[in-house]
Amino acid sequence: MTRKCRNIIRVALVAVGIAAFAGASFAQQDTYAPVYPNGPLKAKRLKDPVSSLLELPFRLVKWPVDKSLVYIDNHHVADKAIYIYDRMKEYGFTPHLAFTDSAILPLMGGNADLVAVARQKEDYPDLIATASLRYAMDNRFVVDSEIGAQRIGETGFHSSGTFNFDHRSREPFYGIGPDTSLGDSSSVRMETTTLGYNVGYEFSPTLDLTGTFEFKENQLKHRAHKGKGDMTEIFAGRDIPGLYGGEELSWKAVLLRDTRDSHDEATRGSYQKLTFKFTEGVDSGKARFFTYQLDTAKYFRLGSPRRVLAVRFFGEHHDEVNGGEIPFYDMTRLGGMGSSQRTSETFRAFTYNRFYGESALLFNIEYRYAIWEYRDFRMNAAVFLDEGQTFNEFSAFKFSDFRESYGVGFYVSHSKHTVLNISVAHGDEGTKFYVKNKVAF
Repeated sequence: MTRKCRNIIRVALVAVGIAAFAGASFAQQDTYAPVYPNGPLKAKRLKDPVSSLLELPFRLVKWPVDKSLVYIDNHHVADKAIYIYDRMKEYGFTPHLAFTDSAILPLMGGNADLVAVARQKEDYPDLIATASLRYAMDNRFVVDSEIGAQRIGETGFHSSGTFNFDHRSREPFYGIGPDTSLGDSSSVRMETTTLGYNVGYEFSPTLDLTGTFEFKENQLKHRAHKGKGDMTEIFAGRDIPGLYGGEELSWKAVLLRDTRDSHDEATRGSYQKLTFKFTEGVDSGKARFFTYQLDTAKYFRLGSPRRVLAVRFFGEHHDEVNGGEIPFYDMTRLGGMGSSQRTSETFRAFTYNRFYGESALLFNIEYRYAIWEYRDFRMNAAVFLDEGQTFNEFSAFKFSDFRESYGVGFYVSHSKHTVLNISVAHGDEGTKFYVKNKVAF
């Protein structure tokens, strides 16, 4: 038995043990004996033709799904899980589980709120002191920490210092620009260490302005790894800025307006994120460039909260300053689901990090339809289209370089938090299949 198999078995046994302990702890006294005035709720079904058509693929699995949910309801599994989760947060610990585009196994770990751990949350509600660790076997290892305060002096001012270490064993790279080949598949091991200081002002619950100063060290190691070639060999003779990493200083300002009714399952509202950034290399580093970014999305209810049209635009441009260069790892990246920070932007029919460029334009449009509900559970069917491209200078922009990605998805949520996202996307390079616990945007 390989070491990897043994690790997987250990994780499974721990999960089973926790589940068994949780079930035993509630066996003596069930604090979640619900009383419904009109008897147990049943799944709401929509009778219009569109809903019936979208529901057809689920008719074959309706019986096992219904049985599973009845079991969950009768034994109050969801309520107990939420109770355990809330108690863990109360004591300062939050588990983390995410599916990434760059790892086969999920990214697992947790976050510790050190103020809550010290039982000082009531006395110092605005103090920030957190630490987190996440790990995906054979690929990702991430450590984050933050210390600071919000609502300083009972105002909207907030300030914090941050630390991040991000290790990626096989970060894919296929070249720069819109005309790269999927066959030029390379891999680089990348370690990024970041120290930052943030200060900002929250004008209202929906509007915030934050300035950030950061020092970043990028260490790269080139090698052929698991079917992917050595980047220095595949792209020998080509100009790939930042090929051997380097240190950087950056100054960034971010203006964020967010009026969504839910960050994970928005049915109305919008967000607008405007970023301006200046980066320069340290010592002999050649990096020196400006970054301009606009990320905005709007959510429209189409006559009902069950019908939502989500439209997103993402644009980014990097501009060299005084003969400086833009390292490839600082360029805009398109490809994959893009459902978490530090990943390439949502372009679902294409593999993670598929396109790099100094500039990028991306349009996402998605129609989400709630085809089924059961208490706090909900299933949305989605049809989506992504259109995007990367390019360097504006003079090189061509409408013919836009590429499309289209597909369908099914999202299961509980209390407006996505717990399962199954999506399939197709483009001119094939079909991609995703299993996530977040929506793309």
